[in-house]
Amino acid sequence: MFYGSSFLYGGIPSELYGLRISNIDAQAVNESMGSSSMEILNQKLYRRATPFFYGATPSPVLSFEMTAFSNEEIDADFFQLIQKVFFSSRTYQRLQIDEDDMQLVYFDAILNDPKIVRIGNLLTGVKFTVNCNAPFAFNFPKTVVYNYVVPVVDATITFNNISDDIGSYLYPSNILTCNSFGGNINITNLDDNNRMFTFTALSANEVITIDNSLQTISSSTGLKRLSKFNKHFLRLVPGVNRLRIQGNIAQFSMTTQTIAKKIGG
Repeated sequence: MFYGSSFLYGGIPSELYGLRISNIDAQAVNESMGSSSMEILNQKLYRRATPFFYGATPSPVLSFEMTAFSNEEIDADFFQLIQKVFFSSRTYQRLQIDEDDMQLVYFDAILNDPKIVRIGNLLTGVKFTVNCNAPFAFNFPKTVVYNYVVPVVDATITFNNISDDIGSYLYPSNILTCNSFGGNINITNLDDNNRMFTFTALSANEVITIDNSLQTISSSTGLKRLSKFNKHFLRLVPGVNRLRIQGNIAQFSMTTQTIAKKIGG
């Protein structure tokens, strides 16, 4: 159970509808989900004592119960409005908990299965299930921008991937701006076995936008640039990533879209 007083869902604060987080089953000692578990992937063969181990993956997606109460009685019309606002979404929305240690974290979730909570004969709250789209919560996107004025750049920047999902890569989005000379841009991740992310023969002042997660590329020129790309999308390993930036680049921008955080309900 969270210890925050309220929540935001899809940008709408629960306090706008008089709802505050509470726990009707509060005890001196209670338990709640800490984070997702790890699903072990293996295969048992006949007459082999030890199964083949293929790895482990976070599973299942987060799902937990929440209860929200109002200080005033909720009539039927107002409860219908609450259901419309918070329990009618057909897509995942950002869920934020108003709690000091969760200000920079959100869940992508659908609020589901609302149940009326009554005290005596008075409707005073709603209990519901939070169904998330991942085994984790996420940090908000963060963008870093580096500008260069020399004709040919050779510089190294450092990015610390603090994702709690230590078994996976983090795929950022990038915007690369060529300088007035045009030419080649190469980015080498020195901590990913010197993996190279390269574009060649770009136009002067051309802007390339890359979503490394979706593996999409667009150019300000309108030209298709896949043939000028070495097909190695940029990825960030857990921990420190030293990125060596070389070539005819005026600006390098990188947005880390989601950094998994192991937080439960």
